[in-house]
Amino acid sequence: MSSAGTRNMNIRNSRSGVSLVLTGLLGAVFFWATDHRYGIASQISGSPGSIDQANQMLTGTLIGIAGSLIVFGIGVWLVSKRSQ
Repeated sequence: MSSAGTRNMNIRNSRSGVSLVLTGLLGAVFFWATDHRYGIASQISGSPGSIDQANQMLTGTLIGIAGSLIVFGIGVWLVSKRSQ
């Protein structure tokens, strides 16, 4: 592969990586903010069933944050990857 082609590929990988890093961070913030136990939603909702609601939503929040961290990790890997 030529030098220009390698440089083009590095730029595309870096851009994709940065996009994935930002998407992963935004996803984690979203899932944290909408969590009924720890996030912003915990201050807003004060209904009597909010404890049951928080317990039911915790699994979805944890899976969402884990998925967002995986996307973040892939983005960091792409940003730090160097073509040979």
